Amino acid sequence: MTVQWWTALPPVPALVRLGIRSSSTTDGHVQTALDLGPQWAGAGAAGLAALLCDAATGLAVGTLEPDRALSTAMLGVHVTGRPHPIGQIRAVAAPAARRGDYVLATACVLDDSDTEFARATSWWAIREPRTTDRGDTSPPQYAAPPAPRGPAGDPVDPTSTPFGRMLGLTGFRKDLGGTSFELADPTPFHNRSSTLHGGLGALLAELCAVSAVNDGVRTPEVLSLNCHYLRGAGPGPGPVPVHGIRIRSGRTSGVARGEVAAPDGRPAMIADVMMSFTPHSSTT
Repeated sequence: MTVQWWTALPPVPALVRLGIRSSSTTDGHVQTALDLGPQWAGAGAAGLAALLCDAATGLAVGTLEPDRALSTAMLGVHVTGRPHPIGQIRAVAAPAARRGDYVLATACVLDDSDTEFARATSWWAIREPRTTDRGDTSPPQYAAPPAPRGPAGDPVDPTSTPFGRMLGLTGFRKDLGGTSFELADPTPFHNRSSTLHGGLGALLAELCAVSAVNDGVRTPEVLSLNCHYLRGAGPGPGPVPVHGIRIRSGRTSGVARGEVAAPDGRPAMIADVMMSFTPHSSTT
């Protein structure tokens, strides 16, 4: 059995904290997997796909450059269905092309029944030689996610959902200028460079963007999520601000932008989100 290179590297803190596992497939692809449960209520399909795909494509590109540092330059997710709220979802990725110091990778996201519900492409920038000390490869210790308490929360307010409480999202505000909240402590959700994990940043930006157009009457369903990474969010334990701006909200569709801020206030990443609207289902 061949041991993949990433097993010799320190684990990614964010993936350990969130319970995301990685492995290789028999055809040489890289796979990341996550078991959904009640604590993930409030995390959208596009954000979950972005989280898994960023991790999977990063590992896939890393097989080409195991001694170089990598950073996400762009991540695009297209949602074609929806996963079951309980069960395993997984992303399967492989490198597709290389242009200079950038590598394109693709991924598909599958649910428990092996039905694809999202597809993703990402460009990865190959940076300086990796300087991580490989002497200690034992997984870092982080507290398990707290069990969700109380009702599912207001879907317009991502901080009130079980997923928002699990991450420690706080300070939700919504006004004519858009929406905002903070990730109170990003430290457990860092990547190997001690900045916010790119996949989680995409998920947070999507949540804030969707809440900017969510009127509480219709259900926004994300069709596509396109993220551009400009600089690192972090390092450090300081809160990470997230902002959402409504670009357009029509009768059947909407467009919004989510931004994750760097410590100096400049955008660390921006995400454009396209969504359709469906009426809320009524219960009797």
